[in-house]
Amino acid sequence: MSEPYSLEPSVLLLTPPGTLLTANDEIGESPLGDDSACWRTAEDGFVNAVNGMRIGADDVQRRSLTAIAGPTRLPSEHLAELREQGYTILENILDAAAIARLKEQIARSRVVNHAAEADRDGHFWMMDGLTWAPDFAKASVHPVALWLLQTYMSNADIHFCHQPIITTLRPADTLKGTFPEAGWHSDYPYHPGVFPDDHWPESPVFGVQYNVCLDEFRADNAATQFVPGSHRLCKGPPIEFNQGGTHMGEGQHRDVAQFCAPAGAGLIYDARTWHRACHELNVSGEDRIAFLNAVAPAWVRPMIDKTPVGDRYRASHVPAALTARERHDVDRLCNSPMLPTPDGMPQLLERRRRR
Repeated sequence: MSEPYSLEPSVLLLTPPGTLLTANDEIGESPLGDDSACWRTAEDGFVNAVNGMRIGADDVQRRSLTAIAGPTRLPSEHLAELREQGYTILENILDAAAIARLKEQIARSRVVNHAAEADRDGHFWMMDGLTWAPDFAKASVHPVALWLLQTYMSNADIHFCHQPIITTLRPADTLKGTFPEAGWHSDYPYHPGVFPDDHWPESPVFGVQYNVCLDEFRADNAATQFVPGSHRLCKGPPIEFNQGGTHMGEGQHRDVAQFCAPAGAGLIYDARTWHRACHELNVSGEDRIAFLNAVAPAWVRPMIDKTPVGDRYRASHVPAALTARERHDVDRLCNSPMLPTPDGMPQLLERRRRR
């Protein structure tokens, strides 16, 4: 289990095109955020968090660098945690100002486009945030998150299997105090009928979920339930796991925990992990909002047609609000054609409705 995060964040130094300043044998730039891109504030500039290389304030100004909060731990430490326990919590994907802007935009969209949605129980999705929320697009292609995703899957050619989704989990009313059946599943592409004979190879990894917590994920606002270590089983939850309701800490659900994370953090987990949206546990009286991204190698078939939202994104004001690096990554993850299946990889099928 991840420990609570209270460490001082590192600093990421952004160039005007949106790449990250790095320090290896010399100062360089990278579109992805590994350890070499993490800096600490020092007197009259910054010092690299790994090798101690320094960059002075004058050089920062000359290069027109922008300093933003980075992860509280090195990316390599997050990668080790992801490999060991199947998930990691990456802080500072969104800062407080971006969260405030997004909440205002989401509230406006709800009034205009989702007025028929109930105020209590269950959840609903906004599928088009990429077309009106630049901060949403930026979070979806955060450079440290992308480095983690690509490195964990050992694949630089990745894409999203649906356009990024904004999900609002409403406060419980009639569900409060109940134990609904069903909901346990693994994420795409680890759905029934997708892999030949439903055989999930141990390696390579074919799917990772990258969610961003707009609100803090807590036990009292229905932080997602999961079974620690279940990704190692390489099979989905059995039918009986969805029967009789989920009683955390008891019987077949004795090992169930919740993904708790601070607002603005990325929750990255192996898609094979057994997990469940526990609507009945949102006793906070407030909505809990998050972003969803299903990530897979670029040859894995998308879950849905991404073209309509992709076309609207290109015609919107959002691309102009992004850096060149962000535009490139949104295009390759959200708007690029599926690649052919490589030699030696299983021929994946269209997904069936999950059980």
